[in-house]
Amino acid sequence: MEGRPFTEEEISKIVANPFYCLSSVHPIFAQDHETLISEEMWIEAAAAAVKDMGAGKFLRLLLENLKGNYVAS
Repeated sequence: MEGRPFTEEEISKIVANPFYCLSSVHPIFAQDHETLISEEMWIEAAAAAVKDMGAGKFLRLLLENLKGNYVAS
């Protein structure tokens, strides 16, 4: 990557990475765990939520989850 311009895909990955706006992520997200659903199912549900509630609200909720402000059972 050094010495060349970013590709469109690389820029998209940077924009989609919440690391750049968070100083830390809650430790629970670094723990090994069993997944409850597949990545594809999560993507479908997240896309439906974006459509239903709007991208801005969904992204705010995503960041809150990553900060550790998530619903636990």
